[in-house]
Amino acid sequence: FAHLPPGMDGDFPSIFVQLGQGGFFMDLKQLEYMVAIAECGNISRAAETLFITQSGLNQQLIKLEKELGQQLFYRNKHYLRTTQAGKLYIDSAKEILRIKKNTYAQLEDLKGNVVGEIALGLTHEHGIDIFTSVFPDFNHRYPGVTFNLLERIVSDQHNFLLGGHLDFGIIMLADSDKIDLEYIKLYNENLVLGIPKNHPMAKYASAPGEPLSTIDLRLFRQDSFSLIFASSTMRKVIDPLFKEAGYQPHILIESAMNHALIQLVSNGFCCTILPQSRVLVSPYSTNCAWFHLSSRPNWNIYVAYRKDMHLNEAHRYFIQLAKHYGNELEKKFL
Repeated sequence: FAHLPPGMDGDFPSIFVQLGQGGFFMDLKQLEYMVAIAECGNISRAAETLFITQSGLNQQLIKLEKELGQQLFYRNKHYLRTTQAGKLYIDSAKEILRIKKNTYAQLEDLKGNVVGEIALGLTHEHGIDIFTSVFPDFNHRYPGVTFNLLERIVSDQHNFLLGGHLDFGIIMLADSDKIDLEYIKLYNENLVLGIPKNHPMAKYASAPGEPLSTIDLRLFRQDSFSLIFASSTMRKVIDPLFKEAGYQPHILIESAMNHALIQLVSNGFCCTILPQSRVLVSPYSTNCAWFHLSSRPNWNIYVAYRKDMHLNEAHRYFIQLAKHYGNELEKKFL
């Protein structure tokens, strides 16, 4: 470890590590600078996110590359991308910053001082419903903890979690789609079939307030469907249902918005398959007829995080509240 050079600024103490025999050093602020450049792919955008001048950040990069004796980024007029040396440096920098974050969290635990920020990934619709339901109780107990919310599809959240950009992700997937993360199940949810009220098969739907009737998807071979977008995790559950039923559906519209799909069904344009929780929260669902499918397709909703992440008491309380939300929702499904 080396001493802090005069004139160094920063909002946390800089830790210097001597690397190899080359005599160069890296500090945490410098690591943050380089990671920001790599993520933004542009000096000016990175400087904006770091709240420093573009020229100052560019000088930091030039100085570091001179110290290392290697180029970290390929440059053109509009974009920077990492060299092989740059990729090695950035990957290591991210890991060092993750260790720093975990270490500081554990130190705060020892002090009994629960403060900080949680970077939380949310899927469209489901995620924000869960967060807004649990946040009031969480904020009452831990007012010193803030959230940085990022709404992304599951595959993006997986990448951000692995890369250390998110602390937690609220995600929906089948067990076969899990990757090398820690998953805590919040609840299980069926995917249900929605058809227009004027559809000939609507007469077989159960009465409001009663458990849903079950129906065979093969009966809807001649109908049009509107579904969630093709690359979504949900379609990995939905598409095999049609294969098992022996036909490819005529797809009228694909959308990222389940509530839009319900509106289309309520107006008599098509049928759909979507999560049961979306039926509960949509004001248009009463204008549709809803069924369980014979094969009972379902998926699980999880809180996901890196296996090496330190969970402090605030993290554990957030997960506890989310699990309680899931338990209550499963009761409504019944």
